[in-house]
Formats: sequence, C-alpha cells, structure tokens
Amino acid sequence: MLTLGGLKGNRAERMADPRSPGEGLAACAVARPEPSRRDVAALLAGGALTIPSLFAPGRVRAAEPDFTDRAAAFVETYAEGGLFSGAVIVAEGGRPLFRRAYGLADREWTVPNTPETRFRIGSITKQLTAAAILRLVDEGRLRLDAPVSDCVPGLPDAWSQVTVRMLLNHSSGIPNLTALPDYPSVISRLDRTPRAVVALLEREAVLFPPGTGHEYSNTGYILLASLIERVTGSSAARYLGDAILRPLGLGGITDGDPGLIIARRAEGYAHAHGAWRNAPPLAAGVAAGAGDLVASVDDLVAWDRALFSGQVMSTASLTAMVSDYGYGYGLGLYVGTAYGRRLWSHGGAVPGFVAIKDSYPDAGLTVAILSNAETAPVQAMSRALAALYFGQKARSDIAIAQDVLARYVGFYRLGPRTILALALSDGRLVMRLGDDPSLSLTPESDRVFGAEGGARVVLDIEPDGRPTAIWLRREGRDRTGPKIDESAARRLTARLIPRNAAPRPAAEPTR
Repeated sequence: MLTLGGLKGNRAERMADPRSPGEGLAACAVARPEPSRRDVAALLAGGALTIPSLFAPGRVRAAEPDFTDRAAAFVETYAEGGLFSGAVIVAEGGRPLFRRAYGLADREWTVPNTPETRFRIGSITKQLTAAAILRLVDEGRLRLDAPVSDCVPGLPDAWSQVTVRMLLNHSSGIPNLTALPDYPSVISRLDRTPRAVVALLEREAVLFPPGTGHEYSNTGYILLASLIERVTGSSAARYLGDAILRPLGLGGITDGDPGLIIARRAEGYAHAHGAWRNAPPLAAGVAAGAGDLVASVDDLVAWDRALFSGQVMSTASLTAMVSDYGYGYGLGLYVGTAYGRRLWSHGGAVPGFVAIKDSYPDAGLTVAILSNAETAPVQAMSRALAALYFGQKARSDIAIAQDVLARYVGFYRLGPRTILALALSDGRLVMRLGDDPSLSLTPESDRVFGAEGGARVVLDIEPDGRPTAIWLRREGRDRTGPKIDESAARRLTARLIPRNAAPRPAAEPTR
C-alpha cells in the first residue's frame, strides 16, 4: 500500500553505504537457481505444469450472450450512486468481454475516466516486486532462502533469520510501517529512500520469531525494494521497467511518483464530511516495492497474460509464486479458490485510490477494477462480476476486524430529526434509521456496507481511522450526515432514543 524511489533515492542510499551495488553479495547468489523441494512438490501435485498454457490465445469459450449488458447494469448501480469512479475490465484469454470507465479522472477540470486512464494500483504492486525478485533468483543473483541481512547491511540482529521468501509471503514478523502512530500525518508525507523507510521500524520488536507466523507487512516489500537496489544498482522501479516491463511492451505500468508527469493519470479522491475532497499526498519512496505503481486496466490484463504464460520467470519460480505457504498467500499474491476455481488475487489501497485484480487461471479470466474514489467496494464488485460470468450467485468473504467495526458504532445525523444508529450485534454491524426496522450490514470493503433491499452505507474516516460522517444510499436517494454523540442525538429527536438503540461508541483504540 505505498510508492517507489527513483534515481534520487538510489543515489542517497549509495551515499549512506559507500560500497558499490552488488559488492559483498556472494552469500545472496547461487551459480544456478534450483527449485526447492517445496516448489517441486507443488509443481507435480498442483497441476502447475499447465501454467504456461492457461492464458494462451484461442483458449476462449463463448460467454453468455447478455453478459456485457448484465455487467454494465451491475456496475452502473455503483457509479450512479456515487460509490464508484474508475475503470473496469473483464477479460477472457486476454479478450475483453466488458471494458468501461465511469466518473471523473479530474473533478476540478471535469475530465472523464477512460479505459486507458492510469490509476495508482496500491498493493497490486507487490506481485510485480515479487516477479522482479524471482527474476533475480532465476538469474542466480539471489536465493529465496538466503537471510536478507546477508544482502542488505545494517539490519537489526532480531532480523538475522529473516529470508527473502519470508518477506515475500509476509512471514517475517517485521511490523507493518502503516501501523506506526505518525504514519498518516508525518511518515507518509516525507520522501525517503527505501532503506531509510525500513530504518523507522528497526527498533520495533518483531511480532513473532521469523517464519513462525503470518502478518501482512508493507515494510517487508519496502525492504525487498532496497534489496533490489543493492543487487542491481537501480531503483526497484527502474529495474522492473528495464528488465521486465518494457521488453514485454508493458511500459504503461510505471512508478507513480507524484512528482512525475504521467500521461492519462487520474487524480485520487476521498469522501469526508459528506463531500469529495482531494486525497492527501503520499510521498515518493514511502511505498517502494509495496504500492507505488500506476497502470491501466488494459495493462493489468496484459501483465496477467505475460506472467501466467511463462514470459516473466521460470516455471519453478512461477510455481513458488502461486503456492500457498499456509496462510492463503503465495509470493505477492493471495491464493485460494472461488466459484469452484483457483483464484490468484491482490487488492490495493493508497490515499485516493483502491484497486483489485482477480485472476482465475483455470478459466483464463481476469477481472481488474481500478478506482480513484477510495470508498469504492472494488473487491465485492470484482467477485460479483466473476459470479455473473460463471453463472453463480455472488458471495463475498470480506471480514472486518471487530475493533474497526466498533469505531463505527454510534449515531449519525441525516436530517433535522433523522438519526441513523449503528450498533454491533453478534459481531456484525446493524443499522437502524429512525423508527425503521434494524438491518444487518454486509461488508463490501472496510468502509462500505450493503443491506437487504439494495441499501448501501459508506463511512467517511480520518487517516487515524475515526469515523466523521456517513453516506446512505437507499431506494435511489442519497443522504449524508456527520457523526454525533449520544446526547446530541437525543436532543435532536422528538422522543428519547431507547438506551439499547445502539451501544455507546467504543473508545478509540490506540494505534
């Protein structure tokens, strides 16, 4: 969920470490890469030998005749309700079945989004960083199971057992940068080299002994970006572009540094206090390797075809990438199943943008949704479009932590005497509007919830997670209003709100 450093950052890191790139890296490299026993077992048992043919031309079945119309009708409900602005593609064997854009790329100049618009893709970046690392493994310049401290000098002793593979599959135990208390207000605003960003976490205790658990960590991928710089002498973004993307004709996927001039780039927007506003900036270098890239939906389909047809890395490395290491995560990809088929997926979120790319290799299907409205429920939308394609009922496996749901509990004023109350019941968020019956809410993202009858709720939050307002779309009507305390809610209603209408808002958790 972050951004890559360019030549400026690379020069700064070399000044901090006077050794030339690649010096002292013999412990990271091998003469010829060999697949591990785990890789070979997955290769033989998982049917992965068919990977190179999964997205081959000609492997296209006839879609349902009305799929495009049904997909358009589905997405338009989100766009018309103001919940989605961006671009969507559903492609089979690389051939678009549905490809459209909605909303504005620039609200100040009323510039519309198009399918060619380039958006920040957030943590989808991680699979490209993983691909760069695996390309270096194939070239014998890195080993997956080498300690990272053999390659990057000056890391804490507590990280000495952390390997490259652990960084890739989030089993390192290194804390997540975005969990630091001053991340939203300070860290995300200041440009640093990847190595300097990693240094901010070096005094933090590891969450568990390396390799014994799993916790998602942007820090691990920023450290991988620093590793790429050490091995290649180029920034992670430049190496990725020079070695992989441009030779494949994928130069549209590039560094999202806000200081660069990038053709057809969308602006990012947040919704707060009932109105749209420009998203806060994210400094270049803060998310190197973890979430800094920009791309169009067409770029992501082309990336899928190149990756899964064996053009990016060896079959052994690709097998390692899509293997489940025990937590539903491979190397830069979530791996699982949906609708009876394998699903390799990743989402992304940075200020002003959310994204998802779902790949169903057994069907040669890619669904990619990129949005420049950070409240868009892109995961729920992607899974529903796949359900339409497969002729099945849509379902979502999105789970929101209880402490996050607890923050949303309380009262919101939607009119002079209209109060919407949110409560927790059996671990789920429940909505009651005035005297209407309560409705159970189903998460479509960590801030967007749906209810029976088509109602949708969007929470406006501040960078520290505090809810400030709510946006309700119900029966074709949009209403917004601020979060208020219980005493204000009681004063605004004609009668007292029963004390069991909603639990008192939970105290804000320390972050």
